Amino acid sequence: MRRPDGPRSTRMSQFRAERATGWASGKVILLGEHAVVHGSPAIAAGLEQGVEISLQPAREQARDVPTGADPRLAEAFRQAASLTGIPDSIGLSLSIRSELPEAVGFGSSAALAVGLVRACLAGQEEIWSNAEVAVAANSIEKIFHGRPSGIDATTAAMGGVLRFQIGPPLAYENVPLGAELVLLLVETGTRHTTSSTVGALGDRARAQPAIYQPVFDAITALVGEADQALRAGNLAFLGDAMTMNHGLLRALGVSTSELDDAVEVALEGGALGAKLTGAGGGGAILALCGENAAEIQQILQQAGYRTSLSRFAASPGA
Repeated sequence: MRRPDGPRSTRMSQFRAERATGWASGKVILLGEHAVVHGSPAIAAGLEQGVEISLQPAREQARDVPTGADPRLAEAFRQAASLTGIPDSIGLSLSIRSELPEAVGFGSSAALAVGLVRACLAGQEEIWSNAEVAVAANSIEKIFHGRPSGIDATTAAMGGVLRFQIGPPLAYENVPLGAELVLLLVETGTRHTTSSTVGALGDRARAQPAIYQPVFDAITALVGEADQALRAGNLAFLGDAMTMNHGLLRALGVSTSELDDAVEVALEGGALGAKLTGAGGGGAILALCGENAAEIQQILQQAGYRTSLSRFAASPGA
């Protein structure tokens, strides 16, 4: 697996554009959340839905953010400008167009961070690799999540389907798809706080490793088998692995009745597999669909859930 490079050192430069934009995809974790924080691999996918950041010149030394925005946004903006070499003397105004709900497991803060970095670079006519952008964005995401694993920022920057491992050393690789992947994103209407959910599970795991480590090991085994299923186009097994992963996340105590109910509705509606995505404790689930995606989506919408589809084409030669 590839080890991403760190962001290059920057020189103080000028913001040359009248308007600069940066886009990044949201993400879902197909298998492996929580275990990934403890060193196990995970598989994530960059969504069709994402965040677009727009920057325009503003009054001197300003870092203007939308009125009523999350107060952490201003610090994220300041840090993105600093990491990419924009001097404080250059004033900038920021606007955001997001297709991602916040705090549901779709990587909205990572997409925001990647979008910020890319917009700052575009305004200076600078080009960084996706790996360099991901490292800078993960540093920014610490403002929102304390100690992020890096999977969200890496997936938001790289797109596609990735196998990721925090390491050390942090590494990732693209997973070629043997068949089209159709994912149904299902919002339960609840929210979570990633840092508190991850932190609470980490405390329990450290206190009782003999109980929790076997669960992490089982998730790791599922990730390995799911990786092979993705490459082979074996969607039936992939769906089974996702559903089993949800059961293990329930055992870890990070699911909720709302998430479990949504998984049940998706499976009864014909999904090949379903599970929570992200930290849990609220948020959204992910359902793997076959050719009946529209029917499953309608069933979930009639049950009161907000849904959207994200598709991933089979790799060339599959």
